[in-house]
Amino acid sequence: MALLAVFCTNSISIHTGLNGLEVGQTVVIAFSILVNNIMQIGASSDPEYQQAHAFSIYLVQPLLATSLALLSYNWYPSSAFVGETYTVFAGMTMAVVGILGHYSETLLVFFLPQVLNFLLSVPQAVGCCFCFLLRYLLAGWYK
Repeated sequence: MALLAVFCTNSISIHTGLNGLEVGQTVVIAFSILVNNIMQIGASSDPEYQQAHAFSIYLVQPLLATSLALLSYNWYPSSAFVGETYTVFAGMTMAVVGILGHYSETLLVFFLPQVLNFLLSVPQAVGCCFCFLLRYLLAGWYK
C-alpha cells in the first residue's frame, strides 16, 4: 500500500511544469475511477462491497471537481502553476481511493501509461544502459 501511494504521487508529479498535463491526467484518471465505482456498485449485491465503492465516490468527487476548476487555469497558456502541492494531493487522494475502495490493482490499470513509462525507464535508472539519443544529441551539440 505504501508503494502504491508513492507511485501514484510520483506518477502525477513527473509531468509537473507541462501546461495542463498533470491536471489533465488527474481529471482523466479521476473520471475513470468514478465510472468504475458506479459500475461496481451497480453490478454487486454485497452491501459491504457497495459501501467501499460509495466511500471511494465520496472521496473522488471533490478531487474531480477541484481538478476541473484548476484545469481552466492550468491549460496553455498557463496562468497557475500547481507545483508539488497539487500533485501530492492528487496522487495521494487517488491512492487512498484505490486502497479504501479495495481495488488497488484496478487503479494501476488506470495508471497504465505511467507504469509503462516506469518500466521503460528502469534500465537507464539502474545504469545498465545509457540513453543513446541523449548521447547523440550531446555529441552533435559539441561539434
